[in-house]
Amino acid sequence: MNRSHNALVELQTSFPAKTFLVIGLLFGLVGNCLSFQGEISIDSKVDKSTITIGDLIKYTVTVTRSPEINLDVPELAANLGAFEIRDYSVHAPAEEYGTVLDRVDYTISTFDVGDFEIPPLVYHYSFPGDSTLHELATQKIKIHVKSLEPSEAGDIRDIKQPVPIERDYRKLIIWTSVAVAFLVLLAISLYIWRRQRAGKGILPIKVEPPRPADQVAWEELRILQESTLLQEGRIKEYYVCVSEIIRRYIEGRYFVVALEMTSYELTNDLLAADVEPENVERIRRFLEVCDLVKFAKFQPGDEQHQSVMTSAFEIVERTKVTYDLPASGTDDDTEATPASADEASSPAEKITEKTGAGTE
Repeated sequence: MNRSHNALVELQTSFPAKTFLVIGLLFGLVGNCLSFQGEISIDSKVDKSTITIGDLIKYTVTVTRSPEINLDVPELAANLGAFEIRDYSVHAPAEEYGTVLDRVDYTISTFDVGDFEIPPLVYHYSFPGDSTLHELATQKIKIHVKSLEPSEAGDIRDIKQPVPIERDYRKLIIWTSVAVAFLVLLAISLYIWRRQRAGKGILPIKVEPPRPADQVAWEELRILQESTLLQEGRIKEYYVCVSEIIRRYIEGRYFVVALEMTSYELTNDLLAADVEPENVERIRRFLEVCDLVKFAKFQPGDEQHQSVMTSAFEIVERTKVTYDLPASGTDDDTEATPASADEASSPAEKITEKTGAGTE
């Protein structure tokens, strides 16, 4: 009996406490939901409510929310009634005083005349831990579109006279200068290319005309005659030098590659070139003596040294090209003719004296 009474008393005392606890929890949930709903808002505005047909309007939508709320932005190509979206700009979310600002700017326009409304733009959002989507819509905005006002002078006007176009000579001068500069550079490049291809320098160089072969040979023979090769006992080198001097002279006189030929080949080529046989024979005897010293180790004496130098001078003197100048009082049209080798004065005695003086 006592146990039943105690259980009844316990039930009566615990029931009000549990009831109040459940009611408190319900109020807490409802208050929490209401507090989240109060932390999001939307605002929309335009930069002008009256426009002329075709003018652009800046339509701005701003959503202010707490960072915990998830926002679903509508498609940027949303339906805005009679207005068409010409451009848009989505700004990055910005935090300000513990809230997040989401802003989208639309550039809209219409080509209809009258009173129009920008319809509400619906955003969806959800609370943390709740998948239910809630709606948040902008307010309707009225826009008045008026037509273009006609001019006081009337819409129909006469055609204006053609406007004369002034000729701009600056472009003509510039392009002409560019074309001239291009042609000058092309000509210079072509000139340089042709000079280099011909193995010449860029600028022409005055080249002295080649000296006659006989003058070069005479000068080289005199230098060799005055040298001390014989006194030093360098006999072979002396004969090599005098042989090469005469061979170079033959190349310049008869255009025969004498330095690269044997003595036998050289005499045959001279005969084929219609050189006087007596001169060819003189050259042959001269080269034969030189070859004996160069290749057969022949040791000539002082008389042979004098003889070979005299022969070298005689070869040059008898085969050189000479011209007879017209005598005074003759016709100016008379052409100078080469003198024959026999008619040329032979300085044999002078050569002998110089050679003897060089060997002593």
